[in-house]
Amino acid sequence: MVEAVCITWFTLEYILRFATSPNKWKFFKGGMNVIDVLAILPYFVSLFLIESNKDSQQFEEIRRIVQVFRIMRILRIFKLARHSTGLQSLGFTLKNSYKELGLLMLFLAMGVLIFSSLCYFAEKDEEGTLFRSIPETFWWAIITMCTVGYGDISPQTGIGKIIGSACAVCGVLVVALPIPIIVNNFAEFYNQQVRKEKAVKRKEALERAKKEGSIVAFHHVNLRDAFAKSMDLVDVIVDTG
Repeated sequence: MVEAVCITWFTLEYILRFATSPNKWKFFKGGMNVIDVLAILPYFVSLFLIESNKDSQQFEEIRRIVQVFRIMRILRIFKLARHSTGLQSLGFTLKNSYKELGLLMLFLAMGVLIFSSLCYFAEKDEEGTLFRSIPETFWWAIITMCTVGYGDISPQTGIGKIIGSACAVCGVLVVALPIPIIVNNFAEFYNQQVRKEKAVKRKEALERAKKEGSIVAFHHVNLRDAFAKSMDLVDVIVDTG
């Protein structure tokens, strides 16, 4: 019942925004609007599939398909990005840091390939070893380079432990190299968004003050000083809500 009410509300909201949009195609292909559709659509698709195949012999297969669409409901969490500066900044950072992220993935892939091969040849002759092939050793190399280390697989020989130690140290260095660039992109966009929000609030506060008669025009007044004082006053009003 709660889900039906929420989906009805989200659907009406989307339809009203689409109806009032001046550019329908631009609205339809917008990133946040696509997320809205993907968050709403699984409910109606699953409802249609269940109702139309209730008496069918393939009902179990239909239920499996419906489970996939129900999992897609997780996308509703991304609707928060419309109202969250932090989530918008995170999306912008991932979008504009694809070169650094690609470089990070390349370094990790090279490290995984090198250390998994070395550790496999060091451990393959041990009795009861879990390093049965290089592809199976990829898992150990990934969790070691990312400093997770679940402990489900670990080297037993001295050479293998030395290789594991080198893998962990190189993993820390590889992950740390591109991170400052990504953090700078995030901080830059976040500060820019905060400044935009403050500018909007400042404009609204000035318009509200003009309507209330709090700002009065005077002759023979230093406009620069008056503007600076008014901005200080508006900043106080914005910060205090």
